[in-house]
Amino acid sequence: MSRFDPKQVSVLINGVLIDDWADGSDVIDAKNATDAGALTVGANGTGVFVANPDKSGTAALKIKQHSSNNKYLAGLMAQQRNSLKAFTPLTLEIRDLLNEDVVTGAEGYFTTPPGYTRGNGHNPEVWTMVFVQLDIKLERGLGN
Repeated sequence: MSRFDPKQVSVLINGVLIDDWADGSDVIDAKNATDAGALTVGANGTGVFVANPDKSGTAALKIKQHSSNNKYLAGLMAQQRNSLKAFTPLTLEIRDLLNEDVVTGAEGYFTTPPGYTRGNGHNPEVWTMVFVQLDIKLERGLGN
């Protein structure tokens, strides 16, 4: 039987722990931006696979609406928007401490800013970032 504990996932942005997650099954979402390559098959039935050197990716993090994590991320986004020249690109490290999956991102930037939604319920803030390099290493997992 496989095991997973969301409390055993560590997420660091520029070395700072992000941990005040909203509810849901997709509060941490990282994926590569493009396919690993493409196959082209000619009229004669033979093909060629062309590897894609693009290793960029996106990450979206859903944080509770009044979390101090939002203040930290908003500060970083303000730095990016106010002086891109002085802004230090983001780093990302996600570790599943139980199953040993690891996601790393280098040279990251915020893309879509979170909105402001309030009402008769919780409204998470979604932070979307892109990374020039995003590596995803999946392990076998505990109990397999």
